Amino acid sequence: MANASTVGFGFRSTMTVGNTPATQGQSEYKIKSGTAKGIFKNDPVSIQDSSGDQGYIQDAAFATTSDGGSGGQSFDNSGHAPLIGVFNGAFYVATTTKKPTFANSFVGGTTFAVDYNTGSSDGLGFVIDNPFQEYVIKADAAVTQAMYGDAGYNCTNQTAVEGTTIQDGQSLVKLHISGGAASTKMVKLVRSANAPENKDNTAVGANQIVVISGASNLYNGDN
Repeated sequence: MANASTVGFGFRSTMTVGNTPATQGQSEYKIKSGTAKGIFKNDPVSIQDSSGDQGYIQDAAFATTSDGGSGGQSFDNSGHAPLIGVFNGAFYVATTTKKPTFANSFVGGTTFAVDYNTGSSDGLGFVIDNPFQEYVIKADAAVTQAMYGDAGYNCTNQTAVEGTTIQDGQSLVKLHISGGAASTKMVKLVRSANAPENKDNTAVGANQIVVISGASNLYNGDN
């Protein structure tokens, strides 16, 4: 039976490892005013390491990230800033309105005014960064039992959908099964999500449970 939907939604947080309830806890990281590429809700994020932008977060689902690294389906942790977690929204003082703004996403190129509470023109990104967090993501190809616990997989590129079909700042990326597995990639497949209408692993679009690969996680201790 085909899955009811094949539309991607990025990485949705669910339980934590051990099937314990997740608190959906998130930490604040800084977004640099005017960062060229957007950051979308449920996209993986990493910290920039290019000159002048070090320490600010970026969307790691783009084919080419803000610091010029390879992201999305070409992500390679051996030559890229490690992932810190999944983006869950932004706060900034908008230059145009001078009003505090909460948003699902950061639109690329947006500039910020000074926040008089902090004296800074940096924005804030909220990131679900528990290294034991599990996520639900939609697969872009059929999944076999042998793939669970495999080396690792990337997500598809946000570049292909950004600016045309993004709605309400939500990610549309999927798990890039068709790109093959490698130890340097973003996440590991754990098990089927067993979503009632989206659990046919023989077809495109089955929902899967993944965790950020230990080798790709900033909090793993190897990065």
